[in-house]
Amino acid sequence: MPMIVVFDMDNTLVDELGKTVRPGMPALLSRLRRDGVTLILWTSSTRQRARIMLSEHGLDHHFSRFVFREDYDPRNQGLVKDIRTVNGDFLVDDDPKHVDFVRSVGREAFLIGTYRGDSSLDGGELERLYRRIKGVALRKKLFGWVRRVSFGLLRGSRPGI
Repeated sequence: MPMIVVFDMDNTLVDELGKTVRPGMPALLSRLRRDGVTLILWTSSTRQRARIMLSEHGLDHHFSRFVFREDYDPRNQGLVKDIRTVNGDFLVDDDPKHVDFVRSVGREAFLIGTYRGDSSLDGGELERLYRRIKGVALRKKLFGWVRRVSFGLLRGSRPGI
């Protein structure tokens, strides 16, 4: 089963006005997809606003699925992003509320610095994010292998190693 990473949009991929893309983000998204990671966008923005921004910046093709405000918080009550509903393994968001919730339910998350369209970003942040995702993906793969081997032993078969 592939690793599923859920990305926030506002202040994570693009600035809050949608005018600029976080430097290095398109390359990171491409790299993750090349590595076989499934990417989902989950945003508090409306479908119309998000589709326009993603299309204008050429980011939409990176994502296999989209969750917009209308899909999980239609009354804009500030509900948390429960990535379990999309089988997400990992959340990338600039809002501690969402990150803390995801961690509280046993999933992985990365609190990325808020991108406001300026150049005062931590240059190594995206590389640390990539390494963290790859580490979680490796643990997931190893856990899956151990489960398959254990299940095979319980059934009396020898695992192919």
